[in-house]
Amino acid sequence: MSVDTDHHWVEPGHVYLVGTPIGNLEDFSPRAQAVLRQVDRILCEDTRETEILCRTFDIHRPLVSFHAHNAPRRLQQVATWIAQGESLALVSDRGMPAISDPGQELMVWLYDNHIPFSVIPGPSAQVMAFAASGFPHPYVFWGFIPPNGKARRERLQEIQACPYASVIYEAPHHMDKTLNDLLELLGRDRLVVLGREMTKHFEEFWKGTLGELVSQNRTWKGEMVLVVGPKASASEQEPEWDKLIDDVENLVAAGHTIKEATQQIASQYHISRRELYNRAQKSRNN
Repeated sequence: MSVDTDHHWVEPGHVYLVGTPIGNLEDFSPRAQAVLRQVDRILCEDTRETEILCRTFDIHRPLVSFHAHNAPRRLQQVATWIAQGESLALVSDRGMPAISDPGQELMVWLYDNHIPFSVIPGPSAQVMAFAASGFPHPYVFWGFIPPNGKARRERLQEIQACPYASVIYEAPHHMDKTLNDLLELLGRDRLVVLGREMTKHFEEFWKGTLGELVSQNRTWKGEMVLVVGPKASASEQEPEWDKLIDDVENLVAAGHTIKEATQQIASQYHISRRELYNRAQKSRNN
């Protein structure tokens, strides 16, 4: 289904949060492009980044910087533009604005002042990485971990205490430090998924333990998302092997072969059939 580029998608006095590609430009939706062509101004995390995107897609609208350092001043201007009936768009450099990117201040202001807005969805690195992880729902998105000090220690402690999967953004120059901090707090065996350069030519998804990832001694490049697996539940802790072996022996005594017995018990308790079989055989030999 194609989007009618001649359709008027924007309304006066309305703000549009527009998702932009996180790497592959083919992910820029026709609707998002049409909205950016039709609004009066585009609020940007970095006008230089957005200028490249707009030039690529032949979009010619005034670009205005909007970030944490100038938000209070910009909101005064936004109020004036909205009062004059202008329509505005908000974009970040990549992905969805206001998610670990500038925009939260604007959203609070829109709600407080009852200004109408719409969200034009686009790619999200955190959603992509979690979808690729195979970990169970729910998950917690932490964004970028503070680089140092008390704020960093507190955030790492929150991640340690979190029972769910954790999605973390990290820059290449902080990756080794973050991995080693997580290794110390969570242990070598915690499962993680690394999403790197997602939607780009050298896209990579890697899954293994924290210990395995740290031992690779990589030179980190590109944009990365780390998905830390959830804490092991009580059912995922080390099985009570003695009891399980007794259950196997009871089935064998009832007429099952040891292969049939280990298969049945392994399926019942969701454990490795091979490991249970090996342990049962070892117990018999002893």
